[in-house]
Amino acid sequence: MAVQKEKQEGKQGNTNPQKLNSFLSLRGVAGRTQRLRTKSSAQAEPDTSISTLPEDLIVEILSRVPVKPLLRFKCVSKSWNSIISDPRFAKLQLKRAKENSNISCNRLLLSTWSPRSLDFEAFCDDDLSNTITNVSFPAIVKGPPTFYVRILGSCDGLVCLLDDYGTMFLWNPTTRQYKELPKPKGAVYRMFLHGIGYNFSTDDYGVVFASRFTDDGNEETTVELYTLKNNTWRKIEDVDSTPEPSGRSGIFWNGGLYWLKVKGSDCEKVYIIVSFDMVEKKFKEVLSLPRHFDPSRYKANLGMSGNSLCVFCECKGSCFETFVLNINGTETFWTKLFSFPHDRFPGFDNAVLCTTKNGEVVLECDGWKLYLYNPKEGTFRNFEMNNGGDVCELELYIESLVSPNV
Repeated sequence: MAVQKEKQEGKQGNTNPQKLNSFLSLRGVAGRTQRLRTKSSAQAEPDTSISTLPEDLIVEILSRVPVKPLLRFKCVSKSWNSIISDPRFAKLQLKRAKENSNISCNRLLLSTWSPRSLDFEAFCDDDLSNTITNVSFPAIVKGPPTFYVRILGSCDGLVCLLDDYGTMFLWNPTTRQYKELPKPKGAVYRMFLHGIGYNFSTDDYGVVFASRFTDDGNEETTVELYTLKNNTWRKIEDVDSTPEPSGRSGIFWNGGLYWLKVKGSDCEKVYIIVSFDMVEKKFKEVLSLPRHFDPSRYKANLGMSGNSLCVFCECKGSCFETFVLNINGTETFWTKLFSFPHDRFPGFDNAVLCTTKNGEVVLECDGWKLYLYNPKEGTFRNFEMNNGGDVCELELYIESLVSPNV
């Protein structure tokens, strides 16, 4: 396996441009795939022009290809299957996908009576035929046909699911690989906090789960962390900064999971951004929202705008505003992304999910309606999901080769 670490950020690798250009026509490779299947020899390899290329060059090229074609390319040859199946290649391909703003690899998972995956970038480009595709949850997920599965969060293409029997799964919707998780000690029906993130120091994924119950007037909070490599849950002792119940998944960003929390007395309440550090395994109060975002007047939710954290604020009966967090060294400040009057977008529970590569904003309304907002033109478009008005779970994920089975 020739997956190599880059010596410096953004370096494209020492590749021969002539060879690279001669090979970039992967359409021809895909066309040869079907012919290769019919060869009598099970060990048949691609033609000479392909097989003579250095493996590191093949890796470099394949790492820039979207996931779905890569899954088809696994049948080209044994060597390609070995490359594409390697966990190190999955990391490299994911890194390339995050860096390339020209490739649409972000999707929105909708869990309702008929789970679907939505490509909002295709919707922006008016490619309606490729906007919504049906997906199937793992067959092991239990529930009647009209039942929908809860989505507890996503990170690097892995989505955490919870069925109605209290069983959790890690699932890659793109590759369809999944893993059933052991049950946590806390009761899932008392869960009020959840999310999935990545620990850079151990190269491991983790699920954070918190439950709360009251006994004789005493409220007790239990926080647990599942780690994929160990396949076990461990109790987190530091729970003083645990966020309040919000019903939303933690947003993984900058090495931690992030939620909003209301803190202070009745007259001095403020919004605090709380992070669970995946490396240190503890909660931290990171920063406050500007004081004029009074929780008694503003309802706020966290979201993502590109690679930045953003906050979506609804001033009751007045307007909606979205601010992006900017970091300059040790200085942090908020920049307004857009605003519009309340009567333009009615709803009781609204949130920003993400922004598209064209600068449009994906908005969630009341848990089951989606809109695309163009800040430059001040216009809205409705995603026609045809879910009959059923409340559904919504989660943003990226297409990747990352496997839940380590």
